[in-house]
Amino acid sequence: MAERLGVETFLAALWLAAAPELSAAHSVTVDPPAVPVGGLAVVRTDASAPNGTFDGKRLRFFAAAGGSAALVGIDLDRRSGRYPIEVEYRDGMRVRAELEVRDKTFPEERLMVPKAYVAPDAATLRRIDREQRLLAGLWERSPPDRYWRGEFVPPSEGAAGSPFGLRRFFNGEPRSPHAGMDFRAPQGAPVHASNRGRVVLAHDLFFTGNTVVIDHGFGLFTLYVHLSRLTVRRGAMADKGQEIGQVGMTGRATGPHLHFAVRVADARIDPEALLERNLD
Repeated sequence: MAERLGVETFLAALWLAAAPELSAAHSVTVDPPAVPVGGLAVVRTDASAPNGTFDGKRLRFFAAAGGSAALVGIDLDRRSGRYPIEVEYRDGMRVRAELEVRDKTFPEERLMVPKAYVAPDAATLRRIDREQRLLAGLWERSPPDRYWRGEFVPPSEGAAGSPFGLRRFFNGEPRSPHAGMDFRAPQGAPVHASNRGRVVLAHDLFFTGNTVVIDHGFGLFTLYVHLSRLTVRRGAMADKGQEIGQVGMTGRATGPHLHFAVRVADARIDPEALLERNLD
């Protein structure tokens, strides 16, 4: 009997010694904890490959310093408020956090363009529908590979033009808001990849003209619009700073410039929130 009690006491001591490690709390940080509409936040954890959600939608974690991280993009149309983040670890522990989304007021811009861009005919409407479905498919197929390295850099040396979020009116009629930022640059000026990634689109589209889309992995995309010339092909890998095209005014444009846009999955975010930010 005494021998049995001794064994049980020994096993209990082992369990108690291990318990603090088994029940140790995991950490979750949200950087920054509050962003405006169109913003970008990074959820960081101290463990590798956990599962997680933001407002019920799956987070895609990638390896990062000290553990793992996931990107949260806040679309132009998202309402302000506090949104839940939940992370579940392999040991079964769940940790909750939240991200505050703040309202932002955007100015208006009024432009005159050819009538075909505000009242397209039936054939053009079918083309627009095909192109929208093509783009929507891209956002769904980003691989679990992190192609980017370090900071994202401006794709053009031109001065900043129309900013993100402008409420736009073409020929007096309201249209979709400006979902990117413009760089003022002359016709034919080089356009460079903002970071390393795979070219998933290099094609002429109705509204955006010659367009390049680069998939940087884990649902992060950059778009380069209104190009006069494409210098990459779909499927190629583009290095940070590599020339991928030249500035133009193809598509619905009123003059030569580069329209630069960023997507995190299906969320349209302000490129300023990404540029010169290190996501490693």
